[in-house]
Amino acid sequence: MAATAIFDPVQRDLDLVEEAIRQVGQVDYPLLASLLQYILSARGKRVRPAIVLLAASFHEYRLDLLVPLAAAIELLHTATLVHDDLVDNAAIRRGIPTLNTIAGHSVTVLVGDYLFANAARLCTETQNIRVMRVFGETLMTICDGELRQVVSAGQWRQTRQEYFDKIERKTASLLRTAAATGAILSGAPEDHIEALSQYGRHLGMAFQIVDDVLDFIGDEATLGKPVGSDLRQGTLTLPAIRLLEEQPDHPAMRRIFEDGDSSDRAIGDAVLAVVQSDGIAVAMEEARRLSRLAVASLAPLPASPSRQALETLADYVVTRAS
Repeated sequence: MAATAIFDPVQRDLDLVEEAIRQVGQVDYPLLASLLQYILSARGKRVRPAIVLLAASFHEYRLDLLVPLAAAIELLHTATLVHDDLVDNAAIRRGIPTLNTIAGHSVTVLVGDYLFANAARLCTETQNIRVMRVFGETLMTICDGELRQVVSAGQWRQTRQEYFDKIERKTASLLRTAAATGAILSGAPEDHIEALSQYGRHLGMAFQIVDDVLDFIGDEATLGKPVGSDLRQGTLTLPAIRLLEEQPDHPAMRRIFEDGDSSDRAIGDAVLAVVQSDGIAVAMEEARRLSRLAVASLAPLPASPSRQALETLADYVVTRAS
């Protein structure tokens, strides 16, 4: 099932969120307008705004407040991607050149900052102090995760727990926030807020692990970026960590991380070594375990089309190809 089909219960409202995001690109300065439109037109699956709306649908569904919140969450995500690509010096994202490739580093930083500012502005439209506090804390958490990844780049003696800590901050925190703030804005009781928060956390962890698996076994045209990108940037993910647990001095990994060889051949040899190990299977089993935990977290919530959509999304996350 395509991700868009899963969101049927809130699809009409997602269209309103899409319009709110589009409006961010409507500015007077032509250069800024063109760069914003370039970034915002390369839309992803809109998982995060969909989770905001689905999480809010169990109680008071205030669309006038939810649309700006959902747009803010997606803009925050987009801004982090813009800065991620800059930090990683990535050339391709979703099959098109990254902003830093076409506009340069200084402009990219400022466009990312502009998106962060717009996300904050939209968040204030909820008029909910708790939501705004969670939003701000999440941005700090994401920056913490990014710093951990930057500092650990090139270090190949990393543990699973260090990896889990990074992806919880870097990826899962925003999905957790999407679910939690949607619930908060709906006036949900605390046990429902916590249930949805844990759903988002587990889902986000599973989502990132699958992303990391696809970096080894995905199709480049489908992924929209080269296979082996993480290794090329000196980033160890769970499949590679598993290989190193079994073979701590694997020559293909040593060649990259100690000899500094990031040639296509070196990356290809390392990717092949991971694929031929049990690293992919181990990582996918962990992703499926987290997906099951996400579904189990929803137990306090009543049965509804929205709950079914959230459960289906958890299944989709671990079966997708991109």
